[in-house]
Amino acid sequence: MKRSLLLNIMIGILLIGTGAAYAQKATLVPVISNDGTIMRKVSSNGKWAVGYTLIDAIYYKATLWNLETYEAQKLAADDQPAGAFDVTDDGLIVVGCYNEKPAYWMNGTWTELPMPNGYVTGEVHAVTADGSKMAGRAFTPSMGDAYACVWENGELVELNLPEEDKMGDNAYFNEIVSVSNDGNTILGCLNYNILPNRTAFLLQNGEYNMFGAEWYDPDQGGDEYNFYDVLSMSRNGKWVTGDMYYVKEIWTNEYYCPFRYDVENDVVELFADDAEVASFAADDFGNLFGATPLNYPIRSALILKNGYWTSLDAWLLAEYGLSVPEETGYDELGNVFSVSADGKTIIGVAGLTTYNWVLKLDVVTGIDKPAQQANPMKAIVKGDHLLLNGIVSNMKVVSLQGQIVMDRNINGKAAIFNVSQLPAGIYIVSMTDANGNVVNNKVYIGKN
Repeated sequence: MKRSLLLNIMIGILLIGTGAAYAQKATLVPVISNDGTIMRKVSSNGKWAVGYTLIDAIYYKATLWNLETYEAQKLAADDQPAGAFDVTDDGLIVVGCYNEKPAYWMNGTWTELPMPNGYVTGEVHAVTADGSKMAGRAFTPSMGDAYACVWENGELVELNLPEEDKMGDNAYFNEIVSVSNDGNTILGCLNYNILPNRTAFLLQNGEYNMFGAEWYDPDQGGDEYNFYDVLSMSRNGKWVTGDMYYVKEIWTNEYYCPFRYDVENDVVELFADDAEVASFAADDFGNLFGATPLNYPIRSALILKNGYWTSLDAWLLAEYGLSVPEETGYDELGNVFSVSADGKTIIGVAGLTTYNWVLKLDVVTGIDKPAQQANPMKAIVKGDHLLLNGIVSNMKVVSLQGQIVMDRNINGKAAIFNVSQLPAGIYIVSMTDANGNVVNNKVYIGKN
């Protein structure tokens, strides 16, 4: 059953308590941009932010904000195409595009980065905290081909990506969206604008990994029309989040829902009950920040709290006694776009444009810590396959007569089992995590 936003807000207030003492501190600062520039990305250390405005599919008004003084610095003339997508921890290097070419800004000057032969435009989407590695994409003149780019110390790096996407088709539209601060983990996508061919991947120390295939590979119990979307990665490279287009029942029950990928344990948590929730950012602890609905025009900011997507506005009021309208003059926070590595600085925009905001927390306590608090273990049957969501240590399938028909130790790995050998009927799937927590799900196995 899907929960309404109002119900989520009520649940959120109950989960986080009244917070009457307000021992923790938070500041919420409105940063109104009269020229329409939207604050899009915060630096890893939370001291800087960058943004741009988009006019007729061209980036303009690249801007750098100092988040201690809230002073805005324009990095190009208003009529000069230039976009700012990410910034180093010292605020000295901003990456993005200049004159529609991948470039970086430093010491008041834009420097264009090299592109493969035949590619003429592009953008830099991400940079490491020290500025040594940058990542993005480049386009051919016809825009009919996009090349996933990584630059190291200003030089283009050969990635040796597959030429085919997960559907076996030629991959022509490829990009890199994120890079970890140590430069060793890179998040990208093959055929990012061809649906459902979108193929999310990680490069770890140069090795290609098409993660989470159990959700879209029919041989593993998934559906070939599922795909990962709206991807981002924590600064330490340990968490990937975004949304999945999830086909529960083809044609009749298909929707977007958020996910969280634990890179170290190779586990994808799919929040299948949270339709149209957009997960936009993850901090280094795996805490998630997003908004609803995924599709515009107006969104409401959310955090993942104890396994529930909860109103960020309501959480701030309950935990910190901080009223969004009183602090900002905005009706609500709206969108969350980016979060610092430690989760203490969050940026977003209220409404559609201009009303940027910066939220600073003194501690990160109270927000979902997946390894210790929320572990949404869930059993899902798709055809002849039983899929386990969450981080499960042991799984048992028990008949209604009490007979254990399957007993498996999983130890936190993604788990899919062929259950075609079991007689059709209702079973109890009992899942236990490493902390001894038990979740029991009733499922139907067999042909309907």
